[in-house]
Amino acid sequence: MGMNWKKIIYIVLVILMIGGSFYYSYKTASSPKLHDYIGDEVWYVPASRNLLHKLGISVHYINKTNNTEGVNVIFSSDEDKNENQLGAWQVASTYNYTKYIDYTNFPAVYFEIPRKNLKSFIDALKSKYPEIEIVTGFRYPDKDNIQNYLNTEHPFLGKDFIMLGMMIRDDPFYWRLPGVIALAIINLLVALTAYRLTKSYLASLIALFFSAVDPTLMATSVAAMLDIYVALFVALFVYLMVSDRDYSSGLAIGLGGAAKLNGGFGYPVLFIKLLKERRGFKRFLVAGLILPSLGFLVPELPAIKALGFEFWLREFIGSFRWHLSYKGPNPNTSPFWQWFVDLRPFPFHFNPDVFAETDPFLLSAMIVFIFAIPYIAIKRRNAWMPLAVFWSTIGMFALQYILGGKTQFSFYATALVPEAAVVMGVVLYDIIKWDYFRESLRIYWGFIVKSWHWLMKVTR
Repeated sequence: MGMNWKKIIYIVLVILMIGGSFYYSYKTASSPKLHDYIGDEVWYVPASRNLLHKLGISVHYINKTNNTEGVNVIFSSDEDKNENQLGAWQVASTYNYTKYIDYTNFPAVYFEIPRKNLKSFIDALKSKYPEIEIVTGFRYPDKDNIQNYLNTEHPFLGKDFIMLGMMIRDDPFYWRLPGVIALAIINLLVALTAYRLTKSYLASLIALFFSAVDPTLMATSVAAMLDIYVALFVALFVYLMVSDRDYSSGLAIGLGGAAKLNGGFGYPVLFIKLLKERRGFKRFLVAGLILPSLGFLVPELPAIKALGFEFWLREFIGSFRWHLSYKGPNPNTSPFWQWFVDLRPFPFHFNPDVFAETDPFLLSAMIVFIFAIPYIAIKRRNAWMPLAVFWSTIGMFALQYILGGKTQFSFYATALVPEAAVVMGVVLYDIIKWDYFRESLRIYWGFIVKSWHWLMKVTR
């Protein structure tokens, strides 16, 4: 059996592109210059730490330079802090603390204690001040009431991933590690989806290229926020839909909504697909309603356990008012139409610069491809679905804006990238005369061979 060199080259290129994207994201996420909160990590990471604390799970930050652990000492009030802060500091001194931070916006202090003394320090502090709360781990951002913040305005699946990393170690790199891994999976799903639609290695590689180098995906993968997980489940949803796996698609769209509500913005496409294919009421009920609901609710169970069902439900229902409200002026606000031209990228960090920039070529192409998709859909079954998910998501963002949710940011566009990359791969493969490139490459190769022979004759 002859060697399938095209398949080998394809696999090598896929590995190189996914590996290169992963390496860049990994190096950025682990950069010593980013060893602190960046972007909206100041909200999502403390919320994750607080939820773990409510569940009775302790996390640990280890300062490797001096083998110490971080300890947040939280007082019940400002008056309690004023009365007992000195005593807590004296206990920490007894156990040889190496770092001390006095929070100014909430009643707490932070110590780094030698690891061998950690348990003794905590026991001594609790014995002397039983009313204080001890939260081990990385220091908090100095924000008002951050010790109680749970980010209930968003669902919890994205924070579940952050918590998984945090349980390994409460360290900026580990907060971000699940997102770095998610980026690699997104790229793989994009490549597989384009190949599933076209059976073409070239189309798959084109789609993968746009995904692997996308600046929005890259930025959100290195920040412990929610949007990279939205993109992950959107990519999974699109792959399962074009593969005609209706039940799994229903579960995936529910998981997307559980990461962040805009992860469910592609649901109308599943709804239309199930109606269009008329595969029976049972399939419609299970794939279109029951499984999406389960996909949304199951990841919420840790939060429900920690908060109580009634409180969780009240907060969830109340979150819709928050999503549809104007949050006030913000220099980084970027309404959905600005994403198409990368008008106002959201800054996560300066020096090194980490900005949620969009790819104007990729997103603007989706406008042009509206006119090509009917032919593509006729030629390739299910090829309409990725573009439909893209525009369904845009439509829902537009509806949010119209209803009052005018505070939108460029990193929201992360959810658009996987399906846009798939569309780019499929459409470019179908509308470009690739024979022009193949024949041109043959001509170039012939010229190189002839030039080599000529050079050999001249140098003899």
